[in-house]
Amino acid sequence: MANYNVLSLSAQSIWVQAIGFGLTHLARTNPGWSYLILSKEEEGIVPNLYILDLTANTDIDVQALPVVNSRLLVLVHAYQRRLIKKLQQESRCSLLCVDEHFLNFREIIESSARHKRFMSPFIRELLMQQPVPVDEIKLTETESKVLKFIRNGKNGVEISQALFRSQKTISSHKRNIMRKLGVSDDLGLKQKILAMEESAR
Repeated sequence: MANYNVLSLSAQSIWVQAIGFGLTHLARTNPGWSYLILSKEEEGIVPNLYILDLTANTDIDVQALPVVNSRLLVLVHAYQRRLIKKLQQESRCSLLCVDEHFLNFREIIESSARHKRFMSPFIRELLMQQPVPVDEIKLTETESKVLKFIRNGKNGVEISQALFRSQKTISSHKRNIMRKLGVSDDLGLKQKILAMEESAR
């Protein structure tokens, strides 16, 4: 029987609980495999994985991390791009984006067992993206206004009311913006907007 020990270095959070549920499912589907989530180090038990929830942080001193290898799984949100890049560049920790809908817990376990760094799919994609220079994208005046509203979280109805245009016209402008930015859906558009804002800083 294989025992897998997980030490949570953070106060109990919804994300640590979610990992517990994922591990429970993994244990149910793999007879002979079990896990234990610890809230503090116990004598005689060596953790296979350490979990650190940084979803509420904006910055961290990487040198102050309690564990600096791939067995440390750091939980982050998709919008914490600076923190993600800093952790990727300055440490060897594994990174998990809690905003992803599907997580492969088996891959997380296998990576930590092999002392291999785990990066969730969103983080891998984020790190491969090149910043988009804002001045290279040619938008019309109205498309720029629509993009500004989208950046501020407005939906099509709100934008059409603010610009005194029909929703169909706003949708057409949004499709043109998406085509010019090379994205095909709203998630891709939001990611591209965040990348543009990041490159403008």
